[in-house]
Amino acid sequence: MGASTRRTRRRLGVAGVAAVMALAFTGSPQAATSVPGRTATAAELTDATLGYRADGRADGLVAGATAAPPYRKLWSRDFGTVVSAPVAVGDKVYAVVNADDGTEGGPRMMLVGLRVGTGKDLWPAVSLEKNETGAGVSYGGGLLYTQTSRGTIAAWNPTTGRRIWSVTLDSASMQYPPVWYGGLLYLQDGRGTVFALRADTGARVWKAPLSQYSWAPTVVDASGVWIGFDGVAWHHLDRRTGAELHRFRVPDVSGAYGNPVALGAGAAWMRSSDYGDESVTAYDRKTGATVRKLPADATPAFGPGRVYVAYRGKVRAYSTSTYKAAWTYTSSVGAATVRLVAGGYVYVEDADGRLVVLDRTTGKTVWSYRRYPAPPPMSPILAEDDWRGFVVPGIATAKGRLFVPGAEGTLTAFGKR
Repeated sequence: MGASTRRTRRRLGVAGVAAVMALAFTGSPQAATSVPGRTATAAELTDATLGYRADGRADGLVAGATAAPPYRKLWSRDFGTVVSAPVAVGDKVYAVVNADDGTEGGPRMMLVGLRVGTGKDLWPAVSLEKNETGAGVSYGGGLLYTQTSRGTIAAWNPTTGRRIWSVTLDSASMQYPPVWYGGLLYLQDGRGTVFALRADTGARVWKAPLSQYSWAPTVVDASGVWIGFDGVAWHHLDRRTGAELHRFRVPDVSGAYGNPVALGAGAAWMRSSDYGDESVTAYDRKTGATVRKLPADATPAFGPGRVYVAYRGKVRAYSTSTYKAAWTYTSSVGAATVRLVAGGYVYVEDADGRLVVLDRTTGKTVWSYRRYPAPPPMSPILAEDDWRGFVVPGIATAKGRLFVPGAEGTLTAFGKR
């Protein structure tokens, strides 16, 4: 917070500062009663990708998506080394990039905002605190939010790129961006504590202890805040107070490391790996009882009446009523994960280097795009590697367009034009 902002806060008080913030955000005195960060905007409620794994549920589903293959390339930008999972809302797309081109001796983490139609900058790229790695971006209530590995959390005006507030946690080891829900930001520091912050000011609302450390993302829905611990345990907390609603310990398994609890089909799903027995388990969200267990080496994604599960290169579309597979997609290199389910299509990150788009009903490939070179023969391949290049990976869609990070720090937009 700058000195001018602090002087303004002393003169006007909290209510006055809120009005000034709203005026700065919109440029319109008529909108000054709507404080950015407090309420979801119309643009983010449908056909928008708000962060890692699409939204706060980490379910991979983009509700109301209008993008549909076949696509044509609209533009491509080279940002340096790597591009994070993008955020796409309305006619704008945002990402955290490592702008180091390999000659600077270390990361240069930047927040970028682009016009979706042209790829041109909305504002000059801005540096994140101390170029810390483990950075990402999310969206909610009309604001952007970033985090860094050491726990610097900041809110940004998506129209101007100006920082609205910034707070730094006492100690942190973070990999995933905060999650916005109902005017609050939820995050966990990787050191055994979960926090809720006011999205408009960054003020702490509550903090709560966790039973252990975890790098996994925070997941939030109407029923509460969910934190998983590498597949071996999970917490369920009250959104408003941080009070523990449930705590469950999963015996005799090892974790899948860093991947989220995913909420879908009425259950909380977590991956685990026990002596080569890789699986995803659906747990009853109130009792913790095992509802279902399926072979999996990647986090599942969800769509209407379906759960999409990948295991050793085979992506299966299971009915959530019968759990029979409607179809199967097979990777040529034996590794794949589902990144998005949007507008009747399933977007598969095939470890052969391609993004493959499948028809949700039939499983047939309707479009593909090479993001990375094919891996060398016999090289070890992970189905899901979510710490690539200091940022978490992903793709995004909004308003008929698709945004795909690729090799060497590129971000490419596709659509119909």
